[in-house]
Amino acid sequence: MSGKDGCAAPVCEVARRGDEASPEAETKPAAGVQRPLVRTTHISTTTIKLYRLMIFIRMGIFMLFFNWRITNAARMIRSTDGGDTSKMAAMWTLTIAGELWFAFMWVLDQLPKMMPVRRAVDAAALDESLLPTMDVFVTTADPDKEPPLTTANTVLSILAADYPANKVTCYVSDDAGAQLTREVVMEAARFAALWVPFCRKHGIEPRNPEVYLNAGGAGGSKVRVVARGSYKGTAWLELVRDRRRVQREYEEMRLRIDALQAGDVQRRRRSLADGRSLQRRGGTEEDHAGVVQALIGPAGHTPQHGDIDGNKLVDLTSVDTRLPALVYVCREKRRGKAHQRKAGAMNALLRASAVLSNAPFILNLDCDHYVNNSQALRASVCFMIERAGGASEDAGTVAFVQFPQRFDGVDPDDRYANHNRIFFNCTELGLDGLQGPIYVGTGCLFRRAALYGVDPLRWSPLGGVAGDAAKPAKFGESAPFLASVRVALNDYPEQSRHSTSPSLFLHDDGDAIAEASALVSCSYEDKTAWGRDIGWIYGTVTEDVVTGLCMHRRGWRSAYFAAAPDAFRGTAPINLTERLHQVLRWAAGSLEIFFSRNNALLAGRRLHPIQRVAYLNTTVYPFTSLFLLVYCLFPAVPLVAGDAATGMVAVPPTATYAAFLAAMILTLATVAVLEARWSEITLGEWWRNEQFWMVSATSAYLAAVAQVALKVTAGKEISFKLTSKRHATTATTAGAGGKEKDRYAELYVVRWTMLMVPTSAVLAVNMASMAARFAGGRWWDAPEPALGVAFNAWVVVHLYPFALGLMGHRSKAISPIIFLLGVVAYLTVRFLCLVLQFHTA
Repeated sequence: MSGKDGCAAPVCEVARRGDEASPEAETKPAAGVQRPLVRTTHISTTTIKLYRLMIFIRMGIFMLFFNWRITNAARMIRSTDGGDTSKMAAMWTLTIAGELWFAFMWVLDQLPKMMPVRRAVDAAALDESLLPTMDVFVTTADPDKEPPLTTANTVLSILAADYPANKVTCYVSDDAGAQLTREVVMEAARFAALWVPFCRKHGIEPRNPEVYLNAGGAGGSKVRVVARGSYKGTAWLELVRDRRRVQREYEEMRLRIDALQAGDVQRRRRSLADGRSLQRRGGTEEDHAGVVQALIGPAGHTPQHGDIDGNKLVDLTSVDTRLPALVYVCREKRRGKAHQRKAGAMNALLRASAVLSNAPFILNLDCDHYVNNSQALRASVCFMIERAGGASEDAGTVAFVQFPQRFDGVDPDDRYANHNRIFFNCTELGLDGLQGPIYVGTGCLFRRAALYGVDPLRWSPLGGVAGDAAKPAKFGESAPFLASVRVALNDYPEQSRHSTSPSLFLHDDGDAIAEASALVSCSYEDKTAWGRDIGWIYGTVTEDVVTGLCMHRRGWRSAYFAAAPDAFRGTAPINLTERLHQVLRWAAGSLEIFFSRNNALLAGRRLHPIQRVAYLNTTVYPFTSLFLLVYCLFPAVPLVAGDAATGMVAVPPTATYAAFLAAMILTLATVAVLEARWSEITLGEWWRNEQFWMVSATSAYLAAVAQVALKVTAGKEISFKLTSKRHATTATTAGAGGKEKDRYAELYVVRWTMLMVPTSAVLAVNMASMAARFAGGRWWDAPEPALGVAFNAWVVVHLYPFALGLMGHRSKAISPIIFLLGVVAYLTVRFLCLVLQFHTA
């Protein structure tokens, strides 16, 4: 419920960076605001102090351990017989290299978390006149994998957000050029005429109709209704009556969308206003014309109240019925042209919106991420318009505000760590105390000037944007677009206070629409700086990380904003296979950045040193799979086949090694408990994150290393696989009328992929090695076999979610599939080692 509707805006906790400006300075109010918009709290409790202390203690243990380890290894190699010296040296080198890498990656992961901050945002203190105009970009690429109804609900939640209708323009990018997507967005535009006034009248939350009208079955947000004292209707019964009518209209819209999706009208070629067809004959996802169409025109500046509709029985006499503008965009694609995936679609939206609305701030949402908290747009603007420190040279240093990703439809145990709590509640929170969080692709508010590749004011030599910044060689030859760029860059110093520039969008302005259509052509970016220095950056499948990195290295800062309730909520991958492909895309994109000119090690002095460490960690972590796979497989082989068969001589653990091992395990556990304590996550969430890290590192990370190696050595481009998402009605239907166990049935469907092969091998070999030790008798009498069994159990426990995923259901019983894998692995290793033993005999 908005402040203007009489309900106090929720106070949102956020974390943000604080290395250059003091908290006291940053919380000074903007012009005309009596209360501070943002309050900063550095986390300085005893818990965080102990957390930092334990990190340094563990680093000290690392140094002592490696000093002893290397010295001991050299002594043992010298004492080995001449024939086995090379083998022993190779084994010790591999072992120590792996241990050094694991320690190095742990340090890289922990350092950025040591200076976390939290911020509280008072959106109710923001005066209506200070709200700037805002463009919202919604991207969709495949209606088969991204359900059209989900896209429609996302658009409706944006249009119903608590933000002035005349200051919001929503752009929907259809990168597949599908007639289905356009038809669905048009259906959403028609339903918005009823849904948006209904949300304003009753102040309902969340403003996603699927979630609100089918509450209780989606496994997501709970419906939040205004208090009785803030209710604007004449009676509570009016809400019940209005909701029934809205629900009937929504069900009719959903049936029409289902009919479209079934193909009843998908093959039709409907002409647009200029007589062109969306898809020419023979058009495909990679070959179609560009289209820009206004589905809802811009709202006027004067509120328009509705009336009583005798047919609909919805009294709107006291409600503003204006709707934000809605624009459908389909960029042109032609065979043989590089389309640059999502980054190319975002840049096309950036240019088209510049000649239509040219808002100074841009909210980026995936088609499955809806507005869950209607106050989120207002609250995020607080970071952009409030001067940092109150001095003009510090104004507008925030390039983007990143929200955490939260998901509906995730099983209660979050088996596949979809929420990724460690990253969002720890890493992003810690980076917010430095130069700001990493951009993660959705749920992010951008400053348009930062996307245009300019430096922040504090790094500009003349204290402002250069007058010749909008050069045709960089931005292209479009004169209207270049004029809009100059307007955006010239207004940038004033955006830290407010935006009063009028919208450039005119509903009947055919010239503007034609210009926007030309700007989304596939050849406009030729011989320009798009994708290199301007807009979203090309060259990697993780355009989000590299785009944020380029902004940070120019001296921009970012902010982290964890709203309560969640600002946005999305849809998680539908099963383990899709989740692994998602992780593969992230890991491959990270390695692409490492081997590009955007490597964090090559960034200039404007990038904070610890921020550089965080980006380095983000771009090299897949290499861990190489050492982890060796560690998880090789120690298990002698247990299965015997030391004599493999030629591997086990070294009994010494008391010194046992002491170091105990110290490192104890400090790791202490750091984990303290980290969970200050970040307000549960130990269960921390443990699920560790489990899925092991699953990812033995599968997707390894495949990512192989893919990038082929790209670097042979020039083979990385294939892009879009993640399939659950249908919007799947969870709600199961929750409303189905059984509880069926609600998440789709998450546990087994869909085999080659990514599962290495992880299955690791799981099977370690289970077989445990069985071999148990069959061998009293393994607990000696420390060596006991430690071996403990190591096998450690691996198997970490891979437990993967084993459940192979079983295909939620049962915790041991599946015959796992038993069969263990038997096959045992027999295979035994056979290979017998062959090796016979050959060397």
